[in-house]
Amino acid sequence: MRETALFCVLMISLTGSGVAYSQSVTVDQVLDQYFIIHKSLAADSISGVSTSIAEIARISRQASSTEPHAKMQLIALSDAAARFNPADLKSARNGFGELSDALIAYLKASGAKTNPPYQFFCSMVKKNWLQPDKSTRNPYYGRSMLKCGEVVQSDKAVEQPMGHR
Repeated sequence: MRETALFCVLMISLTGSGVAYSQSVTVDQVLDQYFIIHKSLAADSISGVSTSIAEIARISRQASSTEPHAKMQLIALSDAAARFNPADLKSARNGFGELSDALIAYLKASGAKTNPPYQFFCSMVKKNWLQPDKSTRNPYYGRSMLKCGEVVQSDKAVEQPMGHR
């Protein structure tokens, strides 16, 4: 009897850690692709954006079945990626705001603790974005206003999207 109880506790523990691992992998994979998009837009380019947006859609859609606590946010992230139109720089930048808000909502719902990124806000376009460091690189204006924007969360804890102030 005691062995059975111990086995059950061990299995529950292992299953729980698998979910945490899966969530961590999803967060890291999505952020890797998101940062490719961010880097391109900040450099006034759309190079690699289509591939990365397709990966975000795929990863988030797939993870929505394995992360029930963040299922709605993952579906919203997948939908934002599906609507993202990287046909040109202007349309890619427009879609990046919605993608950023969906990603911020997912990170908050998932309680991601794996090196969460810094959240920035551009008061010119009233949109958020994420970066792995504090060196401002505005994806909405690129080189023309690269340093425009403010850190919303300096302690690397992602909060809800700022929206209008």
